[in-house]
Amino acid sequence: MEKFEEGDFIRLKNMDKYQVGRFLNMDVNIFEITSIKDESVEVKQVIGKIPVSEIEPIPINGKDDLQIYYDPIIMASIIGPYDPVPVHKKDYSYYYESFKRNFYEDKDFQELIKEKGLRYVHEVQHFLFDQFQDDGLKIHAI
Repeated sequence: MEKFEEGDFIRLKNMDKYQVGRFLNMDVNIFEITSIKDESVEVKQVIGKIPVSEIEPIPINGKDDLQIYYDPIIMASIIGPYDPVPVHKKDYSYYYESFKRNFYEDKDFQELIKEKGLRYVHEVQHFLFDQFQDDGLKIHAI
């Protein structure tokens, strides 16, 4: 079984069994773990506890993980008096595609993920958190 942690993105094996509290994109099967206790988890936007046997990892495949985007913490700009405040727009594009535009140690994030053999979204979250203390991944279905 996979090693999940609080904050990991997972999907439900049978989403119809649970009451999902989303207003938009009700069919998106991506959820964030808020707590893990014994053999059950609680996730954002699902009412009640879910047995660990009812969750599974999300593969990196451009289909099951398509509603995930990368929104890293941006360092604050230094501006002088009367300078305009820079505007930051969120990039809601598919996170794995945006990884081509993000580099670490002379390699783009896609290359690093391939080199490390990561196959699931939660593994990418752990890698990013270990490197940058924030994974920057968000669900575009909330």
